[in-house]
Amino acid sequence: MGTLRLGLNADYDRLPELANQHRTLRMLLSHGLFTTDKDYRLQTLKNNLALFTPEIMARINVEVIRAGYQLLDLDIHSLIRGRCDSFALKTNVHFPTDINLLYDAIRVLIRDCVYWSKDYALPEWWQHQYNLRRFKAQYRKIQ
Repeated sequence: MGTLRLGLNADYDRLPELANQHRTLRMLLSHGLFTTDKDYRLQTLKNNLALFTPEIMARINVEVIRAGYQLLDLDIHSLIRGRCDSFALKTNVHFPTDINLLYDAIRVLIRDCVYWSKDYALPEWWQHQYNLRRFKAQYRKIQ
């Protein structure tokens, strides 16, 4: 649960909800899919996670690496050498906004409706290119 808290940057209010309601997480915690006999309480999680220190996290990381070496059948004392080269570059990054997502959704929806109309012989979609151009014109005004 401590790894989950750190990995998700979750607060203590979210942890009991995840531990008690998330099916995959409950299976990871060795609870049955539909059993509710083991529920995690907020104060219990707070008390136990206060004991989860960076040193314990480092020990867990070492054990995970050790298990990876064993899985890959590598010598644990051999070094894995890696090289990283990085630099900063100024770019013009396009972040999706609500209006961009709306345009993408409508575009894909119209495309899929055209495919379905061909499969089911529905003649109503013969103006799909015109409709998409009209929607794009409205999209440009909103932008």
